[in-house]
Amino acid sequence: MIWSYAALFPRGVSTGPATMATRSLSIYNLTQGEIDLEPKALILPDLDAGRIPRLKYLSASVLFLQILAFVFATIFLFQQLGYIVAAGAWFSHLGRLVAALAPYLVLPFGIILSFLLHRNGSYRSAASFPFVLLAIAAAAGQIYLTIVPDPILDNFGPRPVPYPGFLVLPSEEVPPGFQEVSHHYTKQEYRINLRQTRNDDRIDLDIFESPITQFSYSQSELVREFDYQGITGRAYAHVGKGGKETTLVWLNPPRQRISISLTQSVGDDYSPDDIIRVLKSMKRATGTP
Repeated sequence: MIWSYAALFPRGVSTGPATMATRSLSIYNLTQGEIDLEPKALILPDLDAGRIPRLKYLSASVLFLQILAFVFATIFLFQQLGYIVAAGAWFSHLGRLVAALAPYLVLPFGIILSFLLHRNGSYRSAASFPFVLLAIAAAAGQIYLTIVPDPILDNFGPRPVPYPGFLVLPSEEVPPGFQEVSHHYTKQEYRINLRQTRNDDRIDLDIFESPITQFSYSQSELVREFDYQGITGRAYAHVGKGGKETTLVWLNPPRQRISISLTQSVGDDYSPDDIIRVLKSMKRATGTP
């Protein structure tokens, strides 16, 4: 028997791709002249079957790395904390400490969430979410550190100009012959070093002012007392290896607590009265804190 194409696919039977995909000719019996057109379901290949194991391994690897990072970071931090405590120091600002450790502090939450997502089969989320959490924590910590000033740098960091409230020596009031060698301005300190050289005689004039420094001198070295702005000041004289040193101390709390020292390697050209004149020529610093 000869079968034609029309006989195999009579009118009304679609020969499109969908029909060819969902129907198969299971039996082609030439002797009986029958064709079994029983529809059978087409099993498509699972295109994601190979991806799931890879995502599962990636998720497990990320979880393991988080645990490892947390363990090593904890060991390192406790070691550093031991050094700090042994040195007698502590943290001056808890908020800045938390901000600096933000990525470390969120690691336990990332580990827990990553484990739960991995267990529920959300491998893609389990592998990516910890990195998003760490990035957010690090960014938030850096923003906080930028907004909130470091108390150590704020109090003891160098400033371009003297902090308002200090008595400072204007450049036009510098004693003749002296030139500035160095200066150091902070919120808690005003210091300026001047020097004059005469042949073999080097004369140093050092002005130091701080609201937190305690000045201590022997009463046996007291050579002069004076009154300025209703406050008693004292001048002390001491002879050491560097020559004769005369130091004036004038305390006007809370900020104007001043020590002015003049050291002469040779000779005796300056007296306590000269240092008192330097104090009286100092002006109150103004400006923005």
